[in-house]
Amino acid sequence: MNRALRIIFSRYGIVVIILILVLGVIALASQREQTPLDGGNANGGGSTSEASSEAFTEDDGFATENCESDDCYPEEELPQEAVDRSVEFAEAWLNPNGYSADGWYDSIIPFLTDEQAELMQGVDPSEVPATEVTGPPVPEGLKVAFPMDTGTLTLTMTEGSNNLTGTGWLVSAIDWEQS
Repeated sequence: MNRALRIIFSRYGIVVIILILVLGVIALASQREQTPLDGGNANGGGSTSEASSEAFTEDDGFATENCESDDCYPEEELPQEAVDRSVEFAEAWLNPNGYSADGWYDSIIPFLTDEQAELMQGVDPSEVPATEVTGPPVPEGLKVAFPMDTGTLTLTMTEGSNNLTGTGWLVSAIDWEQS
């Protein structure tokens, strides 16, 4: 018994064990290639389902064939209601009333998704890097950009609901770019 263990745990024994494991994995992989992925007959005699193979080739409607530019994807436009809602948030975000951290947070959470509201919890309104909006909002896709005195505030809008308001347009992401 000691001799067998000594052989198994020697360099050569370990190499043989590794080779057996590698060959086993290769054998399992080649067997997997013979198994159809679409749920057809695994015995090799059945035909594959056309419906499931069509699911992999069917056009999902987002990109056109052989198109590689940004124009290949349909541009979603925000309704005016979403732009108006983003304007209201941007005005509250600037904290014109000089609220404390809790008051400021309470003033902006009706505009935020629950996830974004969690991220904003504990933010100090004195750290807001701008004091005024300097131009009209610029909607692009699902985002609205606001030129401000020290940079650009970009809000991503989504239709949904949060714990405070009914269904409507909410801010799901807040991005700031310093100018």
